Amino acid sequence: MVGSVIRYIGLPKGELYRNFVGHVGYISHFTPVAQSDGKPRLTVQWFEPLPYHGRPVRTSHFALERFEVLSDGGK
Repeated sequence: MVGSVIRYIGLPKGELYRNFVGHVGYISHFTPVAQSDGKPRLTVQWFEPLPYHGRPVRTSHFALERFEVLSDGGK
């Protein structure tokens, strides 16, 4: 998964991070089973920083379920 290009699509219901929807980045770290909830989680590096609370965000941490995988990182 590391190196894969992904797009944020959010959750089908109750999406809290609407300003992230459509942004593209790559996976820099992947955890197959998070201790907090057992879901696959990742760290994403955004290709274009996006504003969040008035500051540019370059890195985010989310569950994999919020993303569409666009290309395999080959790792």
